Amino acid sequence: MNVIANFGIIILTSIIIYFFGNIFAESSSKIGDRFRLSKSVKGATFDAVASSLPELFVVLYAVIFFRRFEMGIGTIAGSVLFNLLVIPGICIFISPVVLKISKEVITRDALFYVISVAILLGLIFFLKFWGLIVASILLVTYLLYVLIIVGDTKIRQKKQPCIDKPQQIKLFKQVSITVLTMVIVGVASYFLVSSSLNVSNILGIPAIIVALTITAAATSVPDAVISVVNARKGSWDDAISNVFGSNIFDILVGLGLPLLIYSFCKGPMEIVFANLEIIAGLLASSVIVLFIFSKAHKFAASAGPILLGMYSLFVGYTILLSLKT
Repeated sequence: MNVIANFGIIILTSIIIYFFGNIFAESSSKIGDRFRLSKSVKGATFDAVASSLPELFVVLYAVIFFRRFEMGIGTIAGSVLFNLLVIPGICIFISPVVLKISKEVITRDALFYVISVAILLGLIFFLKFWGLIVASILLVTYLLYVLIIVGDTKIRQKKQPCIDKPQQIKLFKQVSITVLTMVIVGVASYFLVSSSLNVSNILGIPAIIVALTITAAATSVPDAVISVVNARKGSWDDAISNVFGSNIFDILVGLGLPLLIYSFCKGPMEIVFANLEIIAGLLASSVIVLFIFSKAHKFAASAGPILLGMYSLFVGYTILLSLKT
């Protein structure tokens, strides 16, 4: 297949991921409402998992079927940067008021995200072979994050008991919808990975460069849609906690689960990641974003161009890397 046909498949699968990913996100959000989760908790869990589903499938296919781990980690890194810089930048522009974030999102979700990036950077820098130990570190860290969220939920429900439970939400129906749409997104993600690798081979560009840009942007569409919709509604905690929650899920589960499966089947794998500065850029970007609103708990209007400009620099750098190959 030529490069135009593969790009056509990438566009088509992106549309499918967007459409059915949005349905998946709506159903999972209703499930979160059914269990009376707060906006920040729902954004960091149900919304985050729903919007991060494509990234998880991409890494699963890249590692298990295509044996191209650099494709998986490139997609995660690119998606995380897209979520962190582009989505808040867009939300700032479309927001009718200053985008204000609760202290809970900063002290829990944003902080845990920085910890996740630091763990990823340490693993890449110090360990050449990844196996069950690395997978366990990533997944256990996510489990700790979930336990913290569960604790926050219990405290909130005790302080704010709800007499009228949303019984009108049919749990079985919503679960069935999430499962069906998850399968469709999974199939579309397989062809997205396959076509992205074909583009890499045809153009002679390293797979990680394609993953950092094209594949990452394609899989980040659900994240952007969910956060933008929440921002328009004025649900800033939903929008931003979804960003941090999605990134935490991408790093810890999106890499940890495929690695766990691969390690059980084939043993440890050698990790060759020549562009360590990209992961370091994740940590630097995280620190900058946290600094922007750490004191006032808000994004000023001037932060939008800064965030989008940072992502433009990232894309420009990856293009330069591809031209050098």
